[in-house]
Amino acid sequence: MSPRQSLVDAVQQAAERAVAQGAAGWLLASVTATYGDGTVDISTARGPVAKVRRLKSYSAPAVGDLVRVDFNADGNWIVVGALATS
Repeated sequence: MSPRQSLVDAVQQAAERAVAQGAAGWLLASVTATYGDGTVDISTARGPVAKVRRLKSYSAPAVGDLVRVDFNADGNWIVVGALATS
């Protein structure tokens, strides 16, 4: 690969990372800890996130729950609720 192509690839990868980090979205996560203040710790494909606020409708969080989490570009996270298990 030429030096120019390496530079082009590096710039493209950096731009893709910046867009992915700055975009809002949702992920699946596992609850790793629960707290009485309405927050939980979660583990996502992006890594662990501590003290994420949960919706009141998700009233009985438990360690090991598979949950949907929403996030925005400002770095705010919210646990929407647990997914049904079979």
